[in-house]
Amino acid sequence: MKKAHKIRVYPNHRQEIQLQKTFGCVRFYWNFLLDQRITNYKMKEENAEYKEDKTTYAALKKLEEYAWLKEVEAQPLSQTNMDLNKAYNNTFKSNFGFPKFKSKKYSKKSYRTAAGMKVNNNYFYISKVGWVKMAETLRFNGKLMNVTISQSKSGKYFATFLVDTENFKKEPVTDTIGLDLGLTHFCITSTGEKIDNKNFYRSLGKCLVAEQRKLSRRLEVAKKHNRKLDECKNYQKQKLKVARVHEKISNQRSDFLHKLSSRLTDENQVICVEDLNVKGMVKNHKLAKSIVDVSWSEFVRQLAYKCEWKGRKLVKIDRFYPSSQICSSCSHKDGKKALDIREWTCSNCGTHHDRDINASINIRTEGLSGIA
Repeated sequence: MKKAHKIRVYPNHRQEIQLQKTFGCVRFYWNFLLDQRITNYKMKEENAEYKEDKTTYAALKKLEEYAWLKEVEAQPLSQTNMDLNKAYNNTFKSNFGFPKFKSKKYSKKSYRTAAGMKVNNNYFYISKVGWVKMAETLRFNGKLMNVTISQSKSGKYFATFLVDTENFKKEPVTDTIGLDLGLTHFCITSTGEKIDNKNFYRSLGKCLVAEQRKLSRRLEVAKKHNRKLDECKNYQKQKLKVARVHEKISNQRSDFLHKLSSRLTDENQVICVEDLNVKGMVKNHKLAKSIVDVSWSEFVRQLAYKCEWKGRKLVKIDRFYPSSQICSSCSHKDGKKALDIREWTCSNCGTHHDRDINASINIRTEGLSGIA
């Protein structure tokens, strides 16, 4: 089983320079190869006898103009070529068009390598960079496959290790659970537990707005004095502050989702959820921000791969299943109900229901019937 472990790293000044050089070379090589592929494709359409230009890294670094490519490790550039081949081939399998060029300003800074990779307690070694300090030791024992070095918008460096490690399957348990995902409460379980929606984006919304307004003022000052943004220290400092607020929101949300998904997959053998159409739901502009903030898709994705790791089963029921309309006691369908109705009494058996708990019980029942 292959697992990835992302760890914050602390390169020294010399290592930072080397990492930045590698990020730049990887970005350049991606753009160079992509431009070459697109040109070859268009020229081939116009002239079938056109001889394609296939300049490789080995040929490119011999040219005096691109001699600086020799300053970085070769394997990240080889990986870039492989990644572009995959992305380019997908062009003809989908309607998304050609891959995009990587921008120096907006693209994520990262590269992948396996050359000379070693790990020793809180340090790891990669070619042409040396031993780099890590925030913690590697949690998984096994064969190191590769490492991806990346830098966040807030300036922090991370190393993501891919390890071929032991199986993480757990002992089978007897409990099963149904989950009804919502906005007032993030999740309501068939056992009656209501897990609050933390509203991470909205909780830091005022802070984010204030910092973004400061950033806009710094931008206006830079434009007024015709100064380049790279030379404006106040703008760069404020840009970093905005990035840190976004990062805090992302980290809080990720921590909450991972802890909850790990607990549910540890305690239950079968987990039943609705197959929600999130893309369609965000078209409702009144609820779009709340739906995006709550991250249902990411939560279900985490449940899926953690169930696979631990030997559990995730069951997705049809999104059109009327879980809120059916009485969980007698299975009588009582018709549609407005969203403001949170409790109701079954007209057939007289059972009083909490709308969300009743829905989660029906989701669990439907999911288990599908397995049977």
